[in-house]
Amino acid sequence: MTTETEPTTDVAVTGEVITPQQTLKENETIVKRNWQKATENVEKVYKALTIIHTNDLWKLHKDEKGKRKYTAFDAYLFGEFGWTLSRVRALQIIKAQRAKMIEAGELPASAAEPRKRTAPEVTSERAAKVTSAQLSKALEAFETRVNNIDEGDPDREEMLRIYTDAAEALNAVIGDLDEIVARAVAETEADEADEDADEDDEQDTEDES
Repeated sequence: MTTETEPTTDVAVTGEVITPQQTLKENETIVKRNWQKATENVEKVYKALTIIHTNDLWKLHKDEKGKRKYTAFDAYLFGEFGWTLSRVRALQIIKAQRAKMIEAGELPASAAEPRKRTAPEVTSERAAKVTSAQLSKALEAFETRVNNIDEGDPDREEMLRIYTDAAEALNAVIGDLDEIVARAVAETEADEADEDADEDDEQDTEDES
């Protein structure tokens, strides 16, 4: 038959006897002295994290090529801070902190609503797309007009030469513009995939709670 035993007495190397009661008191003093400070620091971290996520500020990080450095929030946490929080756990923390900050007036009530994807009225993608279409249309019209010039016209060959030079230059410009559009579309798709994953994880978090 076994019986519970009292905590054993520790004997220091110097021969000083330290009782379990002394060890308890010493360590409780450490906890009491530092617990409030630790709690306040954690609260500050959670608030900063919530502001960063709510406003999509973490997406501002760029790599050496000027593209988005992080395509997932958990990758951002690890890359910038070495945190190994899963996306689900991070969103749980943020959701709880966001509600507290809204209640305290530190965030607007709209922060609780799902983020809507918005874009500036004029973006580089749209400017490139519209300009590419306009140049292509102008080049096609130029070609049609040149081809309709009467063969007996003395300046027909000169017009053909001008069109050929223009077509070569404009096709190069159109190609560059189309590359901008393709790059913007790829980045938008990556952003939307990441936001969809965030929303799915938030839904999973709600289902688990």
